[in-house]
Amino acid sequence: MNRRVVRLFSVGALLTGLLGACVPAPLRAQPNAQVQVQTALTPAPVQTVTGEGGLYRFPGPSALQLRTDRPAFVTAVVVPQSGGAQVFPVGAVEANTPILVTLPGTRGFTQVFTVTSLAPLDLGAAAGARSVDEVARVVGQVAAPMPTGSYTVATTVYRVVNFGSVAVSASPSGSEVRVDGRRVGNTPLTLRDVPEGRVTVEVSRGGYDSVSQSVTVRPDATTQVSASLNRETGGLRVDSDVPASVLIEGQGAGNTPLRVRVRPGVINVNVVPLDPTARTETLLVRVNAYEDTNIVCRAAPEFTCSVR
Repeated sequence: MNRRVVRLFSVGALLTGLLGACVPAPLRAQPNAQVQVQTALTPAPVQTVTGEGGLYRFPGPSALQLRTDRPAFVTAVVVPQSGGAQVFPVGAVEANTPILVTLPGTRGFTQVFTVTSLAPLDLGAAAGARSVDEVARVVGQVAAPMPTGSYTVATTVYRVVNFGSVAVSASPSGSEVRVDGRRVGNTPLTLRDVPEGRVTVEVSRGGYDSVSQSVTVRPDATTQVSASLNRETGGLRVDSDVPASVLIEGQGAGNTPLRVRVRPGVINVNVVPLDPTARTETLLVRVNAYEDTNIVCRAAPEFTCSVR
């Protein structure tokens, strides 16, 4: 089996497991079944930037590929979200022989139930069924006379949706972009194959505050996202019981009491009393992002400053 078929089978198995508890018993894989069937959709689903599986553009997958482990009889029942089940009698199949069943175009959520049995089953009464429960009643009634384990069902699910694009730019350029928590690249970039609806776009870069936006993706349109990232900062507070001017990295920042935002890291702070007879205090201060660092200066017994 080639890699593509293995991947398709694994996606189908995952979705089947998620829905197994919701499907009526006659449409589940039967315990102690004497025949097994594998199914896969072709072509492969769209590889979305959001990581969702089983999504297709209209009209959906072109065919269902199936294979049984022994000679059997197969019927595929397609149940679209809108109802109106369609029945496709495949008939007798040989063991381990790939068979393709052409699928109708659908929209929204679609389930395909591949009923496989050791004797023919006439499921024609399921045609037009408006719900999975109606299909299950038909399968249960027709299979009731058969010995235990003589039939089973494989469930394959997919969704036919609309797609749009999202173009992301940022300042500074080269910022990381995540869509619904999934990393998709760095700015500037245009993301295609984004499912219609609301998505969260997060733009981030080391040393900057991240920006998160919820945007609506519309069919066959490009949604623009522009993010301006601000440098991470911490708070620096300088208080003195005598008037003083403050220099940060040699640049005048103002007079006490002083409240400023500065970049995180170790910075040089000079506190210069306005009284020319008092000495200047020079400190190396570590400022952490999103935290306040406090410098308190006292005049007596001599002008000194400390970090608190």
